[in-house]
Amino acid sequence: MTRVQDLAERKARLIAQSDLQRMQALLAWHSVRRIISPPPPPERSKASRSIAATLIGLALPLFGGARLGRVVRVLSTAATLLRVFVAWRAR
Repeated sequence: MTRVQDLAERKARLIAQSDLQRMQALLAWHSVRRIISPPPPPERSKASRSIAATLIGLALPLFGGARLGRVVRVLSTAATLLRVFVAWRAR
């Protein structure tokens, strides 16, 4: 083979490898989204919205807006970490 053919073959291999790595990254991203994101609305309990609204309605006068915002942020982060941990253990 000539040098030009070797370079063309190497370039084609590098392009194929980059396409494969791009597809693997996209597949990994979709897997992470599926693990972390909550289920779509049809799979959720119908009572979950009213329970959440009731809890926030009770907690808002007790804690105040700013403190309740911090508490909700911490609880949301904890719930996300719990979902990730449970999904990781299930694999």
